[in-house]
Amino acid sequence: MMRRAMFRAIAAVVLASGLAFPAGSPTGSEDLEYQAKAAFLFNFLKFVEWPAAAADSPWVIGVLGPDPFSDVLDQTVLGKMVNGRRVEIRRYSRLNDVKDCNLLFIGRAEFERSGVPVQKGLLTVGEAPGFLKSGGIINFYLADKRLHFEIRALAAHSAGLQVSSQLMKLGRAL
Repeated sequence: MMRRAMFRAIAAVVLASGLAFPAGSPTGSEDLEYQAKAAFLFNFLKFVEWPAAAADSPWVIGVLGPDPFSDVLDQTVLGKMVNGRRVEIRRYSRLNDVKDCNLLFIGRAEFERSGVPVQKGLLTVGEAPGFLKSGGIINFYLADKRLHFEIRALAAHSAGLQVSSQLMKLGRAL
């Protein structure tokens, strides 16, 4: 029953993100795009089986390099819990600074500069062509003015993560 409720929650996010991004309003459409991406990042925590962790440790969503979310990501997770653990946001300037992170978002520019770290227990999420081929696990892309994501299950498995079949159905599996 709980799984079904979580599935409905992420399905609602997918449908909401399916809103077309207006072509004539780059700032407004970019804001909407990153609001949808922030909601996806939070929900991805719920649809991945993670290695065991201390019950009192927080879920950490990290952003590597320049932060395209502004405060949207912080507001999205404010006061939220996943499986009894609070969620927090951390920002990292350099790849070597990434520690105790569960999900790491790597923007386009940072991907070109730093690449993709492959670590056990780390879900890497990007937004650039070639992200999955470089070892990333989930990649956002726009098609027909809509936000979508693709998933590379083999990369998730290599990181010791299991992506739920429900999430695999919502994204494009590669």
